[in-house]
Amino acid sequence: MAVSKAHDRCRICRSGRLVRYLDIGVTPLANSYLRADQLNTPEIAVELALQLCMDCGLSQLTRVVDPDLMFKNYLYVSSTSATFRDHCSQLAKTAIVAARCRPGDWILDIASNDGFLLSQFQTHGMNVFGVDPAANLAAEASNRGIPTLATYWSSAVARESLNLFARPNIITATNVLGHVDDAHEFVRAVEIALAPSGIFIVEVPYLVDFIEKNEFDTAYHEHVSYLAIHPLRELARAHELTVFDVEYFPQLHGGTIRVYFCRLGDREAGPRVDAFLEREQAFGITEIDRYRDFSDRVHQNMTALAKLIAELKARGSHIWAYGASAKGNTLMNFLGLTAETIPVVLDDNSKKWGLYTPGAHMRIASVDELAPAAVDHLLLLAWNFERELVERSRGAGYAGRFIRPAPEVAVFG
Repeated sequence: MAVSKAHDRCRICRSGRLVRYLDIGVTPLANSYLRADQLNTPEIAVELALQLCMDCGLSQLTRVVDPDLMFKNYLYVSSTSATFRDHCSQLAKTAIVAARCRPGDWILDIASNDGFLLSQFQTHGMNVFGVDPAANLAAEASNRGIPTLATYWSSAVARESLNLFARPNIITATNVLGHVDDAHEFVRAVEIALAPSGIFIVEVPYLVDFIEKNEFDTAYHEHVSYLAIHPLRELARAHELTVFDVEYFPQLHGGTIRVYFCRLGDREAGPRVDAFLEREQAFGITEIDRYRDFSDRVHQNMTALAKLIAELKARGSHIWAYGASAKGNTLMNFLGLTAETIPVVLDDNSKKWGLYTPGAHMRIASVDELAPAAVDHLLLLAWNFERELVERSRGAGYAGRFIRPAPEVAVFG
């Protein structure tokens, strides 16, 4: 494909009744970090806008970027955050119980990143393998004893995996289904590989939180879909799968749902499934006014943040940021802020140190640089890990104040 293509039909129900509701602008790719020698070269930039399917309630981007530009060499490492490491440990324990696994059973993680989640299954005696298109991360995982196929998940890869390994009793897909343009091919491949009584577990940021909590910065070109139980259930039914349970994690990534799937007829749906479907109906999952109100709130909140930062700079405040994350890059580019205003962003992922953020060109540094720099305010771009970032900052000797950009702008000490 070209750099990007227009998307004018719902990728789940195929409806053409799509209504645009949020424009973030033409922005660079959120995880395309730059070396110093690249700062004066043009960056790929693509429209970032959201549209609602009026029939099934899926939100999706208006344009889809060539995935090779975003995923073939990936610097985001899921195990960087202690919060997420603890979450992975809990997920492994819960999934093993839910699937009634025994030591020696097989587990597959799709988009397995550095393999941390699979390592948690290994501690319980499970056999594991992963699939991830980032060759750099797949090689790291394989070198640590977690076999990983460096490719995109597909029906062909599902069949290949059955020859190399065995049918997995559990297939996990955390924070990946929303990245996939052809969602039907993705789930079709799951149905091919999954053991007869196995379970498929998906984690995605929850659409209802995205809208209700003004989490617009979760939108970037990698996230082509914004999901809830209604469209997920419709997607599963097309491939003889069904939702049998849902868990909710309000503090993870601004609100995350863990959705459990099985083959049709294998398990009865629990009461939490109906509870979520009712919540989404009451929310108005296909009512466009809900989404237009969200767009208005986002613009008001960003106007307030721009005003706050301008006032602080006018008073001579020295401002840095924390979290060289995709969501942070979305926010910075939406506001039009650059390194002239916020020169440095701290990050705990050493792979990013010395690089520069797309668009804003902030230099990425270790938290060890914070205390000697006499910073007055720290903008928490990865606000979904606020507690962890505050603790790390204070532990590094930072005595200044913090700026929370979302869900509402706030300054706190």
